[in-house]
Amino acid sequence: MVENLFEQNILWAVLTAVVWGCAARGARRLAIRPAAALRRRARLGLALLTVALLTLAVRAGLALGLVATAGWLGGADYVLFGALPPVLAAVAVAALAVPAYLRVLRAAPAAGSDPDGSPLPPGLRALAAGDRLVVPVQACCATTLLGAAGTLHPPAPPYTGPFLVHILLGGAVCGGLLLLHRRRRAALEARGGRPVPRARQLVRATATVTGLAVLTAGGCTLAAGQSRLPDRTSASAHAHSGTAPTRSVVDLTGDRSGEPDRRFTLTATDRTLRLASGEKVAALSFNNSLPGPELRVRRGQLVEVVLVNRDVADGVTLHWHGVDVPNAEDGVAGVTQDAVPPGGHHVYRFRPDRAGTFWYHSHQQSSIAVARGLFGALVVEEPSKDQRAPFDRTVVAHAWPVGTARNSPGGPHGGGALSGTNGLGGTLRTAFGDDTRTRAEKVRAGTEVRLRLVNADNCPRTYSLAGTSFAVAAIDGTEVQGASEVRGRLLRVAGGGRYDLTYRQPDGPVRLTVVGDANASADGQGFEGCGQDGAYGTGRTETASLQLAPNPSAAGRVPAVSGPLFDPLHYGSAAGAGPLGRSPRFDRDFSLVLGNSLGFHDGSPMVLWTVNNAVHPDIPALVVEEGDLVRTTFLNRSLDDHPMHLHGHRMLVLSRDGEPATGSPWWTDTLNVAPGERYEVAFRSDNPGLWMDHCHNLDHARDGMVLHLAYDGVTGPYESGSSTGNVPE
Repeated sequence: MVENLFEQNILWAVLTAVVWGCAARGARRLAIRPAAALRRRARLGLALLTVALLTLAVRAGLALGLVATAGWLGGADYVLFGALPPVLAAVAVAALAVPAYLRVLRAAPAAGSDPDGSPLPPGLRALAAGDRLVVPVQACCATTLLGAAGTLHPPAPPYTGPFLVHILLGGAVCGGLLLLHRRRRAALEARGGRPVPRARQLVRATATVTGLAVLTAGGCTLAAGQSRLPDRTSASAHAHSGTAPTRSVVDLTGDRSGEPDRRFTLTATDRTLRLASGEKVAALSFNNSLPGPELRVRRGQLVEVVLVNRDVADGVTLHWHGVDVPNAEDGVAGVTQDAVPPGGHHVYRFRPDRAGTFWYHSHQQSSIAVARGLFGALVVEEPSKDQRAPFDRTVVAHAWPVGTARNSPGGPHGGGALSGTNGLGGTLRTAFGDDTRTRAEKVRAGTEVRLRLVNADNCPRTYSLAGTSFAVAAIDGTEVQGASEVRGRLLRVAGGGRYDLTYRQPDGPVRLTVVGDANASADGQGFEGCGQDGAYGTGRTETASLQLAPNPSAAGRVPAVSGPLFDPLHYGSAAGAGPLGRSPRFDRDFSLVLGNSLGFHDGSPMVLWTVNNAVHPDIPALVVEEGDLVRTTFLNRSLDDHPMHLHGHRMLVLSRDGEPATGSPWWTDTLNVAPGERYEVAFRSDNPGLWMDHCHNLDHARDGMVLHLAYDGVTGPYESGSSTGNVPE
């Protein structure tokens, strides 16, 4: 319901402005009508005014409905900038303009009484051109236009200053309209009530349209220029209290001494590769593998990974998605390191303190790098080998842009906002790993199976596990307490998220598949974005699949399940008072409204993906001190899903849409916030540094849906921007 209110607010904001524009034009031209047409025109104007007032009432009701359902957080700007000013003007319309229209109707001559079409007599003309009839309607038209602009491109909070500016601007416009109308009325009297000659009207109309076009072009040029990203920007450019100890990101490293327990080398290359199913991909890859090699380590081991960039021209890094590494090991270009150039290398060292399913990917131009293959799975196992399932398989889902040419133009804004491939061309083919076909494997009946699902796409993926009941053993690398078996449930995994499923292999086949459109154009043609039934579009077409059976050659195809979606909010068993205690006291409270607006980003016009009505780098950092207990509210009032990913920390889900989480503690590092949803989450600020907090639909992040979690006193030498070579997204 809430997402419908957001959409309806935008629609009615535009519709209300159009209707009031028609009403204002009718009121302004009423006095130049022939006497014979006055009664009919006055009735039409009054009817149009009634419709305009009704549309404004609907508009105000929708804004108040947002406040009632989504809270002041969800509707404050729509009320303050979209509804309140025109409602105040509408009060003047009802008090002044409507009675003036009625007086004109009573005084207007009957139809047919003036067949010559002569102008209105002075007394009647004074009524039809009166300030009370015309100016309130024009003022309401102006405020609805300002309200539509405020709805399509709302200001960033806090709202006090912008609201005062909005009111003062509206007042100035209304005063200007009054002066302009009086001047026009004096000119009308000087002409004896006759309209301006058509030739002069045409000249005036042409001049008006030209002036508006020049103003619009000038405003767009100015806005485009102001939206240009700075050549250099720093994630540490936030206010510091001056009381916290000063530390640099450079010093917040992993264990730099001692022999590593596991050592890996990942070499990034740019070349065309073939998937196992035969399709060609203009790939960026690690070790010439799509995806990159799976890294398996044990909890507590010292892990060393050497990243070598052989020939990826724009540079590369390694980010350990979901692993709470020290800040200097986080691998974000321009925040925790510089991008590794061709021929360069970088060494990462860390000790994972939690077993689970994670993944790694480049965080330099990540919207392009991940789409083309610079990612892989990272599995952290418990120290004891006895805790590993006999059949343990990682299943990485990704939509590969097949049939693309190397060095296809992507650019900073290539492709549609929902395309996920940055305009690389070709066709998206969903694969498990590097295989777009159904893959069959032999698993003996009675074998304990663990499937580790990794969604390496921008959009949420819907999975079906058919042929058995199963338990959701872990979410985003954290084990679920009291996980019970479910059957016939679809699983919706956030972009960048992970689910671990466990079951005992039955005598028959078990089939894992992704539900969604099998083929979509990578340049955005026919591409429907993050639909509710799958990653791409709203169809239920089955795509890549994995079938496990004691006898794969004899097993028939198991159809996908069609049951309801699995809901983690009440799954599993709660742990006493919970991780935060029964009545936690929060040191910090943040509210993040995820939205859309029309505007410019880095000089290009587009639908912006915003946080609190702003885009990076204009979104203020969330500043915390070490040890703070932090509560964050996410509200999505945009038209798409946003998998919000916080680096370096896990978030505990407290509630969704006001409904408390009552199952196993739901810890997540990538929380999918669907349109209209509101989540409350909490985390402990126990990992000092400068951390990204962004939408993991990497196209959205590229277009500005990025902010930072910044610890007071932590600074860094790294910068991002066109002159630095560091482009995190």
